Amino acid sequence: MKKMISCILLMVITLGICSCANHSDEEFLLDLNGLNSNGAQIDLDGYECSIIQGFEIDQPFYYPLDTLMADMVLQRMADVEKEYNCSITLIAEPGYLKGTIPRVYSGLHVAEISYTHQPSEIARAGVLYPLDAVADYIDYMNADKFGSLGLLEVGMVNGVPHTVSPVAWPGKQMSYAYNIFVVNEDIISRYGKVDPRDYVENGEWTWDTFERVLSDYQIKDGDFEATAVNFTWSLVELTMMNGASFISVNDDGVAVPALDSPAIAETFDWFSRLYANNSDCITTLGNTGMLNAFIDGKLVMGQTSFSNVVADISYEVENFGVVPMPCGPRGTYGTWRTVFSDFDTFGVYVNANEPEAAAIIINRMCDPFEGYETIEDIRNYASDIFYDERDIDLFTTYLKDIRWNYWTLGIYSYFEDAKQEAIKGSSSAEIISRYADAANLLVEEYVVPNYEFIKQYEEYNKD
Repeated sequence: MKKMISCILLMVITLGICSCANHSDEEFLLDLNGLNSNGAQIDLDGYECSIIQGFEIDQPFYYPLDTLMADMVLQRMADVEKEYNCSITLIAEPGYLKGTIPRVYSGLHVAEISYTHQPSEIARAGVLYPLDAVADYIDYMNADKFGSLGLLEVGMVNGVPHTVSPVAWPGKQMSYAYNIFVVNEDIISRYGKVDPRDYVENGEWTWDTFERVLSDYQIKDGDFEATAVNFTWSLVELTMMNGASFISVNDDGVAVPALDSPAIAETFDWFSRLYANNSDCITTLGNTGMLNAFIDGKLVMGQTSFSNVVADISYEVENFGVVPMPCGPRGTYGTWRTVFSDFDTFGVYVNANEPEAAAIIINRMCDPFEGYETIEDIRNYASDIFYDERDIDLFTTYLKDIRWNYWTLGIYSYFEDAKQEAIKGSSSAEIISRYADAANLLVEEYVVPNYEFIKQYEEYNKD
């Protein structure tokens, strides 16, 4: 019933938008196409564009105010206003912008553009404009500018992207997820341990190596103790490092749920064995506990995100490094395929006054900043955060193969349950028999419908 009501509301909203806009859309499209084709300046004729962000107003586009990046993004807004003859207003509504859903449903104009690091719920609610309808103005297939497949996936509904990410902006290479290990390099050097980054570089950062060295990273020196590793969240990151996927494709080319695959079962069993054999070397603190323990020097490695590294750890810990999670036997070494939870995204509201103009502004806003046009420029920016070229390598490349973890849709919970069961000693067969059927139904509903686009995108962007 809820789905039916949502569909009816969306139809009403869409029909209303179309009927209100028909008198001007055709003229606008013709004028804009003409301007693009002959290279003349785009003129949006005083268009008023409001952008609502899910962050405090003193964090424009999640850059802290009075920093270089905040200054640059605010200057970009001013430049776009001048270049395109429009006005742009930034509005703040801290959170994931879910509060805009009922307002749009009631017919209120909230803003032209959304900016949030979790767009899936507002996209699925039908309050974001489908970007395939404005593909002439925003080329979301451009991975260098708008992000790889996984970053489109976070705002995708039934194979249609509704958001893009400003991945060319410095600092917007950080995802919100627990897909890397941060390493206390001071402890590693003080006690003469092999740096995990050396294992990565030498092609040895595998499950076997990780299992072998875990006890070596457990430190007890008089009153000083440091736990080898904290596994902070679920097992989905480890399964992806073992070549797993939420779906598989059968011989007929049809995508089917695959949360009971051999790669996933093998991961559950490996983690269960790892924990049973090394429980004294492993903690399972949540994010806040992990951060506090790492910053206090009580952890050698902590499962975390680049967002935590950039926002917290880099300010509190002098000597740290980052490594991917270890590669399983079914994974492709060096690809470091993993998942993320949230990422900064732009979207156009479904009742925007001028969705095409909004798409044009997003397209221009997402251009690289002056002085940060190349990967080397981004690396130079990252050198103020990281102190080792290997850390910068990972930071600037890991997004290529990242995928969304569908946490807002319940799929991620399967891997949280699996972790708790594995810690108790449950086998993969027990875990899968208990949880996989329900989770696979969610994959069938939410992931499988995206497969056709996934296939097209991978073909379009293949090396």
